[in-house]
Amino acid sequence: MTVTGETLVAAVKPQGRGQGHRLAYVGYGVGQIAGQVFRDVPSLLLLFFLSTVVGIDVGIAGAAIFVPKFVFGIGSDMVVGILSDRWKARIARRWWLLIGAVLAPLAMILLFHVPEGSDALRISYVVVAFSLYMGVFASFSVPYLAMAGEMASTSTDRTLLMAWRLVFTAIGVLVAGALAPTLVERFGGGQEGYESMAIVLAVLCPISLLIAFFSTARMSEAPVAETLNVRIAGMTVRQVAAVLWRPRFRTLFTANLLQLIGSGMGYAALMYFLSYNMGRTDALTVVGLIVLAACAGIIVAQPMWVWVAGRFGKVQGYVAGSIIYSLSYLVWMVSADAGVGFAVFLSFAAAIGNSGWAMTSFSMLADISGEDESNAGLYSAAWVAADKIAFALGGTLLIGLTLSAFGFDTQAAMSGAPQSETALLGVAIAFGLIPPLLNLSGALLLGLWSRRNPA
Repeated sequence: MTVTGETLVAAVKPQGRGQGHRLAYVGYGVGQIAGQVFRDVPSLLLLFFLSTVVGIDVGIAGAAIFVPKFVFGIGSDMVVGILSDRWKARIARRWWLLIGAVLAPLAMILLFHVPEGSDALRISYVVVAFSLYMGVFASFSVPYLAMAGEMASTSTDRTLLMAWRLVFTAIGVLVAGALAPTLVERFGGGQEGYESMAIVLAVLCPISLLIAFFSTARMSEAPVAETLNVRIAGMTVRQVAAVLWRPRFRTLFTANLLQLIGSGMGYAALMYFLSYNMGRTDALTVVGLIVLAACAGIIVAQPMWVWVAGRFGKVQGYVAGSIIYSLSYLVWMVSADAGVGFAVFLSFAAAIGNSGWAMTSFSMLADISGEDESNAGLYSAAWVAADKIAFALGGTLLIGLTLSAFGFDTQAAMSGAPQSETALLGVAIAFGLIPPLLNLSGALLLGLWSRRNPA
């Protein structure tokens, strides 16, 4: 489980005016539940569902998810962002939430309602359904994020708004990572279990978006002086590239991208590792405990990492968090037989490390943006794009190719038969070896650059 950079986009360069309505801030935060559910449910469950329930080859399934996530995910974000900017004088951003409230149930239900038929038919269906899903996700998540900059302008109001958003981010993580798998198990597993889970979430998501829509009705929606998409539209590709290629940002961005690719791969491999390497027939229930422990680790570790960054430096905190995160996964990989209790402890420990490198990387990005305010939005947009690119690569394509290369048998998975030793090795590598190697590579890159270029 990985903290994302989206929260920072609204906080780095806020614009407009805020009325300071505390209840509106709470209602706005509720909308994040839908955003987090839409982000995390496919990351955790979709590939596992397609390969072990539907029976699509894991490598092909990974590619079928990757293309819509990479192309439609990023492309839809840009299209919706530009349209919400251009139409803002006529259509306030909060009205985009209604589009999500109407279409989110359809997108969620269709995603797990894969029809019977040939492999070509089912693969085509997945590509189309997930493309629709990513388009719907963009239709409400991008305007929702931009609303924060228009609702609050003072430092106090921005802090309060982001605090409430983070509270409901945690709730969304629990719904996607703990409740959703439990619902699949409670509804009997198999395709029927996944479809029933999707129906429940299809009710929950529009409720959260409607609460956000009505709660923010009285907040001011003053025109912004210059939005990110308008500014980027006025820049040449060379100018954008020149800004993003500046050594300090380039190094931090690359390190973060490597770590997010690894985190996405480990998160997507979790259900495979629990089911096959740990031999848990109740993996859909156990994963809820794993996610709960991770949420607790992220929350309780924040004061410690604030102290570490202040006492030893942000880069040192980043490296230390990466080491804790990576060691936790390496130990987990070689101790699959240690039981659920030990796995929960390792999830808690890994989350402590994750919160360290995530928090310090956000802080270093804020430092870069603060020193170059004219490009703060561009830095933040690139940061969010890295999250989508990384999870598309690590959480779908790379894990699918890795498991397929090691002979993961989807037919055996569908029938409940065990996997070969080679396939189990592939799962272990995808879950507990590649993510730490990528994570440590990112930390090493940033550490070496910082040593050569001391502040």
